[in-house]
Amino acid sequence: MRTNRHQYFLDLATRCAHQGTCLRRNFGAIIVDEYNTIVSTGYTGAPRKQMDCTELNRCWRKEHNIPSGSNYERCRSVHAEMNALLQAGKHARGCTLYLSGFDVETDETTQIWPCFLCSKMIVNSGITNVIMRTGPDTFKEMDPMVLYQMRSRESLGDDNK
Repeated sequence: MRTNRHQYFLDLATRCAHQGTCLRRNFGAIIVDEYNTIVSTGYTGAPRKQMDCTELNRCWRKEHNIPSGSNYERCRSVHAEMNALLQAGKHARGCTLYLSGFDVETDETTQIWPCFLCSKMIVNSGITNVIMRTGPDTFKEMDPMVLYQMRSRESLGDDNK
């Protein structure tokens, strides 16, 4: 059965997520231009030529009970959104970013919201739309500025931004 384009690109993002090397949660990102052409892809993983958590068979954040969504500077991985944006460069302008992920232990779809740092990068890259998988057949579409403002309030505790 043929799927709609959002589901198609979210399915590809999920496939990219399975390339991830995080031992907790893996995400995949697809950047698509106005003609529905894939500009770049990204997944959760260590910086180029560095050992990742699957190679080390350990996660420092997991070992130290660091809650999800905090202390990203203590993580070996680069987020899927960042990797896709780095590969796309200026070609990300005017594009849509698709994002999907799963929990490594349960293999269940993980509802994702880009972190505060990723949301800033998404805005600065010129991405015009973010579509995030929320369930096996559901998704949420967001304007990057709305996403940034939401994450800004959460991260900075500032309700006036």
